[in-house]
Order: sequence, then C-alpha cells, then structure tokens
Amino acid sequence: MSPLLKLGRGIKSSLSPRSVPFTTTTSTPIRRFLNVNASIIRPSSTLGSSLARREVSKKSNAVEQILSQRRYASVAPVDPQTHLPTNPIMSHSPFPPCPPIPKATGPVELILPPTEDRPHKYFTLDNGLEVVVVSDEKADKAAASMDVGVGHFSDPADLPGCAHFCEHLLFMGTKSYPSENAYQQYLTAHNGHSNAWTAMTSTNYFFDVSPDALEGALNMFSGFFIEPLFNEDCTEREIKAVDSEHKKNIQNDVWRFFQLEKSLSRPGHPYSKFGTGNYETLWSKPKEAGRDPRKQLMEWWEKEYCARRMKLAVVGKEPIEVLEKWVKEKFQKVPIRTEGKSETGPEGVRLTFEESPFGEEQVGGFTFAKPVRDMRGLEIIFPFPDLDHLYKSRPTHFLAHFLGHEGRGSILSYLKKQGWVNSLSAGNHHDAAGFSLFKISVDLTPEGLAHHKDVALVIFKYISLLRSKPPSEEAFNEIKAIADISFKFAERGKTSSYCASLSGFMQSPVPREKIVSAKWLVEEYKQDELEAALQLLDPRRSTIGITCKELPKDVLESKGDFDQKEAIYGTEYKRVKYDEEFLKEAMSGKVLSELQLPGPNLFIPEKLDVEKFDVKEPANRPVLLKDTPSSRLWYKRDDRFWQPRANLDILLHSPILQTTPRNAVLSRLFCDLFSDSITEDVYDADLAELSFSLWNEHRWIGISAGGFSDKLAVLTETMLKKFKEFKVDEGRFREIVEATRMEWKNFALADPYGIALFWDAYVTRETAWTQEERLKELEFVTLSDVEAFGKEVLSRLFIETLVHGNTSPEGAKEMQEMVEQVLSPRPLSASEIKSPRSLLTPPSSEHIWSLDLPNKAEVNSAVVYHLHVGEPTDVKLRNTLSLFSQIASEPAFDYLRTKQQLGYIVFSHASSSAGSMGYSIIVQSEKPTELVENKIEYLLDTFLKETIDKMTDEEFEKHRMSLIQKKEEKPKNLSEESKRFWGRVKDRYYEFNKRENDVEALKTITKSDVLSLYEQYITTKSSQRSKLSVHLKSQYKGIKFDPSSAGPLVENFMKAGITVDQSSIATLLATNPSLDTVKQFAVGVIDSATNLDEETKKGLKSVVENLKGSEEKGVEGQEEGVRESNVYIGDILEFKAGLIPSKAATPVEPIKLSAAKL
Repeated sequence: MSPLLKLGRGIKSSLSPRSVPFTTTTSTPIRRFLNVNASIIRPSSTLGSSLARREVSKKSNAVEQILSQRRYASVAPVDPQTHLPTNPIMSHSPFPPCPPIPKATGPVELILPPTEDRPHKYFTLDNGLEVVVVSDEKADKAAASMDVGVGHFSDPADLPGCAHFCEHLLFMGTKSYPSENAYQQYLTAHNGHSNAWTAMTSTNYFFDVSPDALEGALNMFSGFFIEPLFNEDCTEREIKAVDSEHKKNIQNDVWRFFQLEKSLSRPGHPYSKFGTGNYETLWSKPKEAGRDPRKQLMEWWEKEYCARRMKLAVVGKEPIEVLEKWVKEKFQKVPIRTEGKSETGPEGVRLTFEESPFGEEQVGGFTFAKPVRDMRGLEIIFPFPDLDHLYKSRPTHFLAHFLGHEGRGSILSYLKKQGWVNSLSAGNHHDAAGFSLFKISVDLTPEGLAHHKDVALVIFKYISLLRSKPPSEEAFNEIKAIADISFKFAERGKTSSYCASLSGFMQSPVPREKIVSAKWLVEEYKQDELEAALQLLDPRRSTIGITCKELPKDVLESKGDFDQKEAIYGTEYKRVKYDEEFLKEAMSGKVLSELQLPGPNLFIPEKLDVEKFDVKEPANRPVLLKDTPSSRLWYKRDDRFWQPRANLDILLHSPILQTTPRNAVLSRLFCDLFSDSITEDVYDADLAELSFSLWNEHRWIGISAGGFSDKLAVLTETMLKKFKEFKVDEGRFREIVEATRMEWKNFALADPYGIALFWDAYVTRETAWTQEERLKELEFVTLSDVEAFGKEVLSRLFIETLVHGNTSPEGAKEMQEMVEQVLSPRPLSASEIKSPRSLLTPPSSEHIWSLDLPNKAEVNSAVVYHLHVGEPTDVKLRNTLSLFSQIASEPAFDYLRTKQQLGYIVFSHASSSAGSMGYSIIVQSEKPTELVENKIEYLLDTFLKETIDKMTDEEFEKHRMSLIQKKEEKPKNLSEESKRFWGRVKDRYYEFNKRENDVEALKTITKSDVLSLYEQYITTKSSQRSKLSVHLKSQYKGIKFDPSSAGPLVENFMKAGITVDQSSIATLLATNPSLDTVKQFAVGVIDSATNLDEETKKGLKSVVENLKGSEEKGVEGQEEGVRESNVYIGDILEFKAGLIPSKAATPVEPIKLSAAKL
C-alpha cells in the first residue's frame, strides 16, 4: 500500500491514492510482506544481546555459510502442478464472495499481543456502531479515530470529489460548537492535533490530545457524525482548499498515474472516478447546472454517513467503564439510516464493489505513460477479488513472499544481473472493499526499458516456477513463524496511529475477537486457497504499465508515439495489446535455470530471552563507556520495554566526505553501491526483523543495525567486513550512477515548497552543494575513483557508537571492539572532528532571495519566511520560542489557509540547527510570492499580536501546560527512545536531559516573556529582527481559450452528427475558460456520443488537441510590492560570504566516562 501522502504540520486532510500504478521512483523495496499497520508492528532498528568474542567468531562463520551456501528449491519441471484454466478467470472468482462484517453473538475477548497490557473492550452501540476502547492509566496522550466505511466510490456522478469535500467541511463547526475553528483551537491548547484522509471505500478521522482533555475533544468529535453544520460561509473556501490540494498534485507523477490507471478501468466502474475533486467539479459545474453543492453534500451525508458503517476506537487514561460510558453518551445518537438495506453491495450496509475494475477489455496489453519527472518503471497488475476474509491462510501474502523476494535466485536478483532493474516490490493492494489488485513493480534502467518485454517475461516465468510444485507448506510455516514472533513481541506505536489502525481493522469481515490478530497472524495452511490465488496470476488476465519519457525504439517505430491523453491530469499515454508471441512465451516459454525458489530462512530467531532486573525509575540518558582519540561508546541497557531487541547506531566521522562537490558525489556513490551490493545478503535477515543499513550524511557515514538479538551481532560483523573489503561491480556502477543522475535531475520537478526549503537551508549551511554542481562532477567519476575514495575514507575515522537495548555493558564494549577491529582505521586529529555551524543572517536586516521555479508547468509558487532568533543552548529563549510557536500555530493556519485561502500547504514552526534557531512559516500558493509575503507579515504584525494581547491567563496557561505535556511524553518503544538519545549525539550538544531542562524552563516563562520575544524577533516593527525569505516563483502562464481556433472542431462535430447544447456552451464561454477546461468539455461531449465508433472519436480528439489559446494577462496580487526595507539578494555566493558563522555545536556539559548501572 502506498503512503497516504499526508503533508506537513498544519495540513488538515488528505485524499489518499492508496495504490500507485506503474513504478515512479527507485524507492526502497517493500520487504515486509505481512501487511500490518506500522503503528502496531514497529520493526525495530536493534542490536542483539551480549555475545562472547568466541561466540561472535564462531557465529560469524555460520552467517558466512548462510549467505554463501543457501539451499534452494529445484528448477521447475515443464509441467506445472497448478494448471492454468483453458480460459483466464475473468467473470467469476474461485473464492467465496466478500461477506458482511460478522456480528458478535456475545462478549468479545480480543486476541492481543502478549506485550499488550492495556485493557481493551469491544462493544456495539444500540445503533450498530462498533467500538473498541482502550484504558491506559499511564497514557501521556489520549486519542480517538472514526473510520467511516464510505469513500469516493460513493461520490454522486455529478459531484466528483464529494466524499473528500465532506471530509474537509466536516471540520468546520457543529451545532453545539459552531465556530469553524473551535475544534482545532481546543486541540492546539491541549497538546493535540487532528487529521483525516479519504480513500475509495472509507474515510478516516482521528485526533490525539492531552489525557485530561479527552472528554471535551470527544464532545466536539462526536458532533461531526451527528450534527455537522456544513457552514455555508466556509463552503466555497473549503472547495478552494480541495482545489488547491488537487493543484499541488497536478505535477506529481504518483497522482497522475493513479488517475490514469483509474481512467483505463471499466467504463462506469466507480474505480474510474476522480476522487480528489476540484473547483470545477465541486462548484463551477454544479452552479452552472443550477445545483447547490452544499445542499447536495448535505443530502449525500444524510444518505451515506450512518452508524453501522462507522467504527470507533478510543484510548484514554480512564477506566474502561468510564470510556464506555462516554462513548455511549456521545455517539448513541449517530443515525442508523440503513434499515432495509442489503448486508453488502454498492448500496449495502457494508459498501462492497465486487465487480473488478479490469475486465477482458481492460487486460492483455501494455500502457506506456509519460511522466513529468525523468523516470522509468514497469508494473504488472493482476485483478484479484477481496480476500480479506481469508485471514487464516492469507494467500496474497504467501504470493508476495516469493514474488517480492530479493535473495539469490529471485526475480530481482536475476533482473539486476541483466542490468535491467535496481529495485522491486510486490504485494496485494487491497484499497476497496470487494476487490483488490496484485501488483509487481520494478524500476527500469535504460537497458531495462529497451528490454521491457523480457523484464515482464522473467516475472511471468517465475510465476510459472511457483506453479511447478504444490504451494510450499515449509515456506508457509516459515511465514507463520515470523508472524508469530512479531505478534508475541509487538511494540507500541503512537496512540493516534494505534487508534486509526484499530478503527480501520474493524472494517474487515473477520471474527470480532480477531480484529487485531488477523492483521498479524497467519493461522492455517490451505492448499486449495493458495492454488486458487496462483491461478489468478495468469498472464492473460494481466495489464502492464510502463513509465518512460520516450517510448522504446521498437514501440515507437512499429506503433507510433504517445497518442492519448488522460482528461484530468493531462498524462500522455499509449496502449498496445500483447502480441501472440509474447503471450505464448509468457505462458509456456523456456525455463530460466537462474530463477529459483528460496530455501529456508536461517535468520529466524530462536533465542528470545530477556534478562530483567529491578529498576525504580528508567534512566533518562545513556552513559559513556569509552572515550578515546579513535572512538566513543554510549550505552544504555533497556530498563523500560523488556524486549529481546537492541539498537546499534554508528557514526563514522570523516573530514573529507563533503569538502568538494566531487567528494560529495563519491561519498554518495560509495555508500549507495555498497548498500545495493548487500541486498541479497540481508533480505532473509530483514524478513526475520533483523536489519542493517548504511548511508552518507553530511560529515559522517551512518550505520544502523537492529533486530532480535539471536543472530544480529554476527550479521553486523559480517556486513562490516564486506564494507571494509568492498569492490564495486562494473554493471551495478553504471546503473547506480544513472539512478543517482535521475534523482538529482528530478529535484527541479519536486514540490515547490520542498525546493524552497532546500534553498532556505542552503543559504545558512557552511558547506552545501547544489544538484547542478553534483551532476557536473558525476560525469567525471569512475569506478576506480569510488573504490579509491572509499579506501581513503575508511583509512582514517573517528567512530562514535550508541548501543541501546537488551545487552550488557560488556556486550556493548565487545561490539565496539569488533567494529574497531573490522574497520581498523587510524584516528583523526582532534581538530578534524568538526562540529557543524550555521551561517547567521545579520541583526536588523531583511532579505529576500527570489528564484524562478524550474518546472514551467507548475502553477504553484512557494515562500519560506524565516526569522532568526538566537542560540539553541539558551534554554529559556528556546522554550519561549517554542511556546510562541505553539500559540501561533492554529491562528497562522486559520488566517493564511482557511481565511486567506493562500493554498493547501501552510505550516509554521520553531526550527533549530547547529548554532541557530528561529521561527519559520512555509506557504505553497498559486498567488504571487509578494502577496504571500505581505499576508504573512500582516499575520505577524496584526493577527498574532491581537491573539497574544487578548489571551487570558487561563488560555496562556493551557498553552504552557500543553507544551510541558508534550515534552514529558514518554517514548512508546525502544526505537523511539534510541532516536531521542541518538539525536542528542548527532546534534553534537549531548544534552541528554534536554526535555527535563525544557520543562523546568517552561514552568518559569510568562506571557510577558512571549511578548518580549515577539517584539524583539518577530514583528516587522522591531529594529533588531533578522529576516530571510526565499521566494520560489512559478513561471506558469495560464492559457486562455482562443474562440477563433474552434472552427475546425465545430465543422468536424457537425460532420459527425454531434449536437451540443448551446446554453452549456454559452455558460462555459461566459467564464472566460482556460484552454484545458474547453478541451475537457469537448472530450466529454465526444465520449458521451453514442453514435460514434472508437476510430471516429479518436480522430475528433486529435482535432480537440489543435485548439489554441493565449497567455493569461495578470494574476491577482501581481501588482503588490514588498516593504521597502527588504533587500533582494543578487549573488547568493557573495551574500553567503558576508555572513558570520555561528558558534559551533559543543557539549553543554563535560563528557566523562561513567559506570553503567544495572
């Protein structure tokens, strides 16, 4: 499942694509085939328990044997065991249909991980709303989530985006709490936040808040589902917010390909709908047709939002009985509205859509899609039924285990050796109740694109290999064993994420006691179900998407160039049916002996003991066990979570990694090439929750190792030996260089606010290289250069390590000794171990650096507005700044996004870097950057000033306590605690008691302190403030339709017998439409014509493409200037040369050796 694409702080909602067609990046492969929500399973970055040196040496040899002598299943015989049917399975499913959600017949005892000691209770309200409440008396955060089983599949045909629009507007007031920002104000004042997302058949709303404020938050939250106002004053504004959200996605290939995949599904299938919606679909067209979109939304909400489709999860510190009482009081009034409906179906109690979006007409061909970014990829899609109810055998997880494997003999291993791909992922995308899509995705190298058919055939041949024997019961039991261990030693995640997961889990049609466990465990080997799933992996029922900027030569020469365009995002594409030769080879071609099924996973842990000891209060910092000129070792034994896990983090300090653009390139390639080289070695370990990763970061190489302790220490040693002795493969060098080149080139096509944030950091970073500088050097780097540079880097290092978890002080020292012995570097001089600095903009200065956005098709601009405040070691000042940021957060969002409608992406925060801290506001907007800058300054000078002045002592105290509670939150798992410790090491301040120091400082801060900070550093009226804003300006010029170019189209319409309603044309032209709007209108007319064949329609659409337009003159706010005191930066290098470096990050207290306390 793809990410939900939720954006930064302050973004209220997000429509989720939930599945992403084709391959859009060379992203990290999906290694864990068990599709369990990350909020519950938390694959830790850990290091094993203590091992004696002789055991390390002995087991290291064993690991080498595992890596070099793995056993594999034999090559496939010619006659497969699981036969494909004569005709592909298209109109019927070999599985039972998607059932309704079962009803509990009595009290339900949820099956939970043994590590879960919080009381849970499942119950159903009288109105049918299902609930799980969780009592956590130690909770430092309470939370709730409502998953509504309605998504954009249920959008009315004449109101695309309705479900998403509902998700936005639902936040804007209820009858009991009519103020449009009352909910957000309440959460902000009580250390809380909220978010939501809209998917295909569900919409999820969630929040977290201080435990003492849960009941008040539930009072507000329940009103969304009982008495929302759908405030008329907010309607058009929130539609504009939806429109802004859509426009930010227009140049995003993930969204473009998602909509293309949807548009190529069965005509009329709900999968083909445009789920995001925009201003045209939600406002302009309904208004033109005489419809009121708000009234239509309210009617839709009253029809679709009902109790039996809703699942609620609540976590609080109160006893179960109290939480149950609150829920019954507040949610019992949610309307039922499903009387007389069938249990399942498109209009059922449980909304299910069992017809696959891909029928016989949609499969059996290639779709070549042209991306915005420079990228290449291939994705095979097999339509599958909804198998969520087959939780005992989980057939698609079994298939993904093999098809997504990355070890020796795998699809990925073979394709990498051919030089065709760099990464692979495989898995079932169950994004809508009723059906799913099984996808196998790879990125493509240039050679891989030229051999795209061969790449697909390798995948099909591996599937044939899977069918050559009965589904392996040994492999199934291995999957089961790993799932059992993960479940037994589950770690907690964030409370809000856990709630969102629980509410979503309740939508699955599994026995109610297995709501949680069914998402983890694999229970029973069922050969018939596994074989039936294999039958669905039939080449004849597949469709293949290929991403490429230019078509492969053979396709271009035989079939022509891209010749179609998706209507909403404008993605160019071309469709080509499979030829008979390709299908014949896919079905029964020559066996590839290099493809082999994986043998047993020898990394599954066996020893899972934890040595507990008495502890009154968990230690809040690590101790220093070793400090020499060559290394430093920090250590903390786990005294909080009692898991058989540990974490090892290492910094390899080197002074030469980033000194020049060339060295920056060599550092990146050296680390990426090594990580690529160990893919096969670490994959089985990764499946068994053992991890090893290595990367380049500024002045050091970072290493993280983790997992269950049984076999982790020796895996780490083995990987470090490989790193020390690493030799670059020539073929992989070419492909990794090409992948790196694409990544750096595509930076110019990233989201505007992301690019602006890069340039904002570039200004104040002492050593920073642009993508252009690195790209130039990339052309002159050779394989031997990388190898020589790697040897030079590893020859002289300072090694800094944190060992945290289930290991003794002696074990930690042995691990550090092993690292030093394997790498054997000479020490650096003390002066070479540099701490970072920041360049400081001078006091009493206001600068603007204005740049053009490279992507000329991007409609959005971006502004990063940064105010320098001071030195981060000033404890009172940094906490006064944090408190100001806390107070300003909701008003800034409310003014800039909700009221001024500047754009979907608006957030503000206090920021910190080495030697510097400040306050930043980030806005991505279609409006001119000067207008955005002025709105930000009005916010600072007027809106925020009024907010602080009018704030009562009680309101101020709520904010102060909210921030104190945030600082006092305990880590939820070992990895989170490790991250806190490691952050203090990496920032070079070593302030391990930072949270405790902050709390003590916050207790003393007054409203007058916040006002003093505001008057000195924030308001434009201050004579001392230091401001730098980066303006990234869109070059897009809106193209308006030129009516004089319509003659040929009108003539061709008349010849084809197409009549167009004249009032519709008049209404359209009255809006002075853009060229794209007119083209979409014309294409819609053509598609709706029932008297035309496809060839005629295709010819008419080519005439539509010849319509012309002219550049739009002027944009709202373009005439605005900025205050005269601003100085525009011309030469950025000259400007940086005049900046004074900050004080370097240094330890806030003396670093000294300590004895570890057990």
